[in-house]
Amino acid sequence: MNARRIIEARETAVALVREDGVRRVALSVAVALLAIAVALGILLVPSHAAAVETGAKEVAEQTAASVVHIVGPGKGKIDLQQADTYLVPEGETREVDLYIWARSLEINGVLDGDIVAGFQDGVINGTVTQDLNGGSNTMAINGTVGDDVRFACETFTVDGHIGGDLIVAARDVRIGESAVIEGDVIIASATATVFGHIGGRARIMTGFVDLSGTIDGNAEITTDGGIRFGENARIGGDLYYEGPKQIDIPTGAVAGEVSYTEIVSEDDIDIDLDFFRGAGLFFHFIEFIMAIIAGTIIVALTKEHARNTAEIIRTKPLKSLGIGFVTYICMPLVLLILLVFILTIPLMFVVGLAYLIALYIAKFYVSIWLGNLILQRSGRTDVSPIPGMLLGLLIVYIVTAIPFLGTLVGIVVIFFGLGALMQRKETRLDVAFEAAPAPVSNGLPTEFTGTGTGE
Repeated sequence: MNARRIIEARETAVALVREDGVRRVALSVAVALLAIAVALGILLVPSHAAAVETGAKEVAEQTAASVVHIVGPGKGKIDLQQADTYLVPEGETREVDLYIWARSLEINGVLDGDIVAGFQDGVINGTVTQDLNGGSNTMAINGTVGDDVRFACETFTVDGHIGGDLIVAARDVRIGESAVIEGDVIIASATATVFGHIGGRARIMTGFVDLSGTIDGNAEITTDGGIRFGENARIGGDLYYEGPKQIDIPTGAVAGEVSYTEIVSEDDIDIDLDFFRGAGLFFHFIEFIMAIIAGTIIVALTKEHARNTAEIIRTKPLKSLGIGFVTYICMPLVLLILLVFILTIPLMFVVGLAYLIALYIAKFYVSIWLGNLILQRSGRTDVSPIPGMLLGLLIVYIVTAIPFLGTLVGIVVIFFGLGALMQRKETRLDVAFEAAPAPVSNGLPTEFTGTGTGE
């Protein structure tokens, strides 16, 4: 084993740990500052709440109106659909940008526009004049895509023509003998078969590559299973490849230079695990200090809100846990849906930012409940939320520093805090879990008995 490569691998692993820790701390600082800014906004401009709500309704109405205006077939139009099967029959042309969620997609005619789609099985036997973007179980391009293809799926096959670049992440990728890709190609897969023609550069990261086609530009290949060169394999530029061992490349298969880098096995890298444990605890401590600072400021600015939210955890623990779990699972799906429909992308950023802040501040309310519980049992009756939060944060961060168990506890803490936040009357999400209120009588009879008088 090359000693230099082992030393480089060690240094790379250490650098990655440091960078990951710095990113964690930076993210904590950023979210903490955002949460503090929100708390200041709530404190300083409470009178604007009604105006914000009214403005949100107006924006929603305008957005809905614009959706109605642009949806529908026609030149330059956007077609937003959710369907079981979407089919463009042979001989038909639709001039539309298609955004769709369906079970299957089949283009046998011409779709003059872009496609952004999510589906189970898809096939293009006809023509898509612009980009194809999406994700599915299987995808086959037997016809023509005029521009770029960006896709994620289980099985991806090209036997047709792609006029731009191809970026694909899949389990199996097959570029057939009749396939022509005019631009660059990036493939991330378990296996990759390249029998067709690639007009640009190729970057392939896979377990095994079967190369019998042509690549006009440079090729960069990373594989842990090897590369097989067929008789017709040609690379017009340079070849840079990484793998567990060097391979014999047929004469004339590569027009340019060949560069090989050995992939070092994890078993050959002796890394001091104490460094990783120490680095993890250090960054965990930095996050704890940041949580103390941010939590103290936020709770000091919103004492009544913090006290009431912690009280919800005390009085409705199971309900808080359940609502927090549902919100934690469903919110990423909501954000994904907002991302798919292009018009709602600005709303996605707002909702995503609010969700990120909620995830961060959730632990403060659980800490208040936990700390106050301990302080009250010690005989202190009038407990301020800040001392309780500090004590609770100390306990939470000590427990979450324990490997594996700490991760589970941290997730449960988020569930409780997030569920309590969702039950605050400002969010009004708890209404779905409450029984319908009894009708209030206004003193007037609701039923009339007796017979009417006829004329």
